[in-house]
Amino acid sequence: MSLITHIHIAYGSESGNTEKLAHQLAQQSFLNHYSTSLSTLNETDLTAFNPNTLLLILTSSFGDGEPPENADEFAEKLENLTACNVKYAIFGLGDITYNKFCGYSKQLACLLQAKQAQAIIERVDADLNYQEIFKQWLPLVEQALAQPNEFPIPHQLSVQAYGEESTYQAEVIEIKHLAQSEPAVYHLRLSLKESGIFYQAGDLIYVKVTQPDSLLSEYANWFNDTNAIEQLRHKELRLLSKNVLRDVQKICGSAELKDLTKISNKKALEQYLYGHDLLDVLRDFDPNKTVTLADLDTILSNLSARAYSISSCGKTHPDYVDLCIRHVYYQLDGRDYQGTASDYLAKLQAGDFVSIFVKANPNFRLPEDLTAPVVMIGSGTGIAPHIAFLQALGSQYSNIESYLFFGERYREKDFLYQNELERYLANGVLTQLFTAFSRDQAEKFYVQGSLAEQAELIWTLIKKGAYFYICGSKAMSKAVDAKLIKIADQIGGEAYIDDFNNVIARLVAEGRLMRDVY
Repeated sequence: MSLITHIHIAYGSESGNTEKLAHQLAQQSFLNHYSTSLSTLNETDLTAFNPNTLLLILTSSFGDGEPPENADEFAEKLENLTACNVKYAIFGLGDITYNKFCGYSKQLACLLQAKQAQAIIERVDADLNYQEIFKQWLPLVEQALAQPNEFPIPHQLSVQAYGEESTYQAEVIEIKHLAQSEPAVYHLRLSLKESGIFYQAGDLIYVKVTQPDSLLSEYANWFNDTNAIEQLRHKELRLLSKNVLRDVQKICGSAELKDLTKISNKKALEQYLYGHDLLDVLRDFDPNKTVTLADLDTILSNLSARAYSISSCGKTHPDYVDLCIRHVYYQLDGRDYQGTASDYLAKLQAGDFVSIFVKANPNFRLPEDLTAPVVMIGSGTGIAPHIAFLQALGSQYSNIESYLFFGERYREKDFLYQNELERYLANGVLTQLFTAFSRDQAEKFYVQGSLAEQAELIWTLIKKGAYFYICGSKAMSKAVDAKLIKIADQIGGEAYIDDFNNVIARLVAEGRLMRDVY
């Protein structure tokens, strides 16, 4: 194997992220012993390289596997060569939500292989978590230079493109109660070992389920047709759009349903749909059963995966992922209801498998270069990402002030992750913890009430450049916004002007207020 004397870093970058990585790579100290050069892929002259050249390619793919504008000519140049006698390594960036994930970097790898180029490291396919993967790729580059080998260095850095159509079967490691009261809250741990899944604190797990037999039997009884069980198993029966309701109305001709879907009746429609599903719509507005199973096959969308905030940090715990699940079940108008995913998850046992995929949530992340305080606000299972943030703060950062405002019903029954939070307080990872248990006193007290009690502290933290993370219900988030606006007015003298001129708008614009709400 010939000795490497020259290293050329070539990048394709649409938004600038890959270009930044290329410059980070060029500044690595282990490259100081080599002649190095850097350019875009379009500016790279392959004919100028010899067998002593190592070509390090970093490129993103956008859209459906398309190349960035400053890399769109490189593949054609490569195709026109008889051979390309260089060594190379490719670091690709993409978005797993697209069908052709990392499509362009995969195309370049195939072309280089066809032109007899020699890979020193297996190709990397990175998603929106690319920074963390890049950090783990750099030692492989250093290793390949220090210990040249005939075969490319293998690794498990590449992200597997799991999604709605290709889920990962994760084994349940453990499931346990987090709260004593009902509805129950569960801590669920799923194995990711050898899955190729990478995640960060703040990211989301999507759970793919099918409709349960107990619910499908109700539809079979309604239509007097057992075919309903299989026909509706993968259909969305709970999250009903206006289009679905309007399609049902057109068939059944219900004037009442038509009136309910008018823009002027938005609140009335929300109130009706809260707690109800498609079977209720059919019973209430189509008593003559004019809507058929065949109609529903056309009208209904496929059952979508349900998203859950991750309650663990991928860097600290790469081989598993934790979830915090509230078991949704209730009775309304004499009928029993269960959450589409939560009922399934709550009944799992260790050793069972569940279909999942991960999506990056870049707008709900701790900054890479965090130096300011962190304020976490959550109610109920909205504490999940804050547990992940605390794990990250404990392992990746040092001397960062952190504050958690947590709300639930009863301290004795519903203090989720109490032991873990007390450990973070004891070791200084968590600076202060403020709780609001709404049912422990005659007058209900919510998390926004805790913010009001700490108004001076909150304003001090805002002035210190703190980052605010809110997770929980939309109603809670709105109440927190209102309280922060009031604090800014009463303590900071920043009066509310309009929706675009207030402390909330400013914090959002500065990237210092982030929400994960439902």
